[in-house]
Amino acid sequence: MSLSGIPWNHFDPLNHFPPRQESTTGFYPQYLSSSAFFSHGLPQLSSILYAENPAFFNMNALSADEMERFQKLSNEFEAELPGPLVSPKQSSNTVALEYANSDPTFATKTSALAVTHPFMRIMKGDGNCGWRAIAFGYFESLFNLRNPLQVHQEHERIKSLNVLLQQVGQEEHIYGIFVEATEEIFTQISEAIQRGVRDDQFLVDAFNDEYNSSAILCHFRFLTSAWMRLNPHRYQAFLSLPVDQYCSSRIDPTKTEIDEVGLQALVDGVIDASGFAVEILYLDRSEGTAVTPHQLTQSRPTAATIRLLYRPGHYDLLYQPEPTVNMEPVVNYQYAMSSNYPAWDQGALPFDVGSISMSIPNLMVDPSFGGLGASPVPADPSSPFRVSSPQDMYPQPPMSTPPPPMPVASPPPPPPRMSAPPPPMSSLPPRSTDGPQIRLNPLVMKPNLSHSLPVTTPFKNSPYNQAHFQNQDFEPIHWAPHESRK
Repeated sequence: MSLSGIPWNHFDPLNHFPPRQESTTGFYPQYLSSSAFFSHGLPQLSSILYAENPAFFNMNALSADEMERFQKLSNEFEAELPGPLVSPKQSSNTVALEYANSDPTFATKTSALAVTHPFMRIMKGDGNCGWRAIAFGYFESLFNLRNPLQVHQEHERIKSLNVLLQQVGQEEHIYGIFVEATEEIFTQISEAIQRGVRDDQFLVDAFNDEYNSSAILCHFRFLTSAWMRLNPHRYQAFLSLPVDQYCSSRIDPTKTEIDEVGLQALVDGVIDASGFAVEILYLDRSEGTAVTPHQLTQSRPTAATIRLLYRPGHYDLLYQPEPTVNMEPVVNYQYAMSSNYPAWDQGALPFDVGSISMSIPNLMVDPSFGGLGASPVPADPSSPFRVSSPQDMYPQPPMSTPPPPMPVASPPPPPPRMSAPPPPMSSLPPRSTDGPQIRLNPLVMKPNLSHSLPVTTPFKNSPYNQAHFQNQDFEPIHWAPHESRK
């Protein structure tokens, strides 16, 4: 379609509005909606405007001062940008969707970026985005460490950098207000850590305040400028103009974009001594399917890393996935101590032995109990333990003659009925040196249980035990230790 095929009244000043339903008769002249406007109406309107202000169509008639004023207004014009200075943490899919229909390289890299760095903060693109991203990332990393001592040390270190400002001739009454804004952030972080605050919203609010944010960024700009002026040999080779002139035109003025040299100087002079690492991920058209990383600090173990996303003319903050905590239940496996005991020979026993009972370590059986008689369980010669027989533990006491009765003058009263005293215990056999002895008390076994193992400790404490004091046939145990055991 050529321009000659388009009717001129298509560009009528009124035709770019949607057609109105009501009639416009009497409101606009009829010729304004036709080509007659260009032949009659437009020249007439131009003559009226030119007669009132001849310089309206003649820029050459403006003076040099007016031209300079217009140029200054043009340079200082700033479009109103939407959004906060620092956005809340959000998904990196925002950038992936923004570049989804653009260059295929950008679309591929932003899609991969949403996986490796799933969260980000958008910085407002007002010329301070790079400075703001570094400053906010520094304070945010300091807050996330939850170390009050480190916060105090960083506070003192940043305050000591005022010496750099004095060395380059800065007056304290000029930079003092900027230093106070930075110190206020350190105070807020320290108080939040002491109160146990986990939310960093107070830090976002502080940087979204135009006054506080501008003061902190001016402080960082002044420190970077002073550092570069005191160390020109580190940056002069990368600049096309002297360092002093570079700082005066690119570092000191507010709302001027930071370039690679200024960013490196900011890291060297302000951030590096904190121990934090700074990494830039470049979103460009280089080969590969991922963004290009570049480390601005030396490779070293670090407690935190400030990651910036650079896309042409703009910096944002990036975040790697947060470490996940394994919430699976912890199973506590407990293993009992065991000894190398010989296996039980169930065929040698005249009664049925349960496998559960035989699995109990150190379970001893009296070979004379339950009809075992002369068929005791053969002992393992390698075992350091042995079972003492009841004959060894309780030998028969020797018979003793009672003493003759004492002569009395009158018949004594009948003595009270007493049960037969228990047989006295003779001395124990000498202690064996081949291991500890196991003494089994016959009274803790019921006589009618001829096909059972010796009773256990719970039954020994039961009233059904004859040796228990609540048993109706209570018989106390009498035992005299051997002389060697006293």
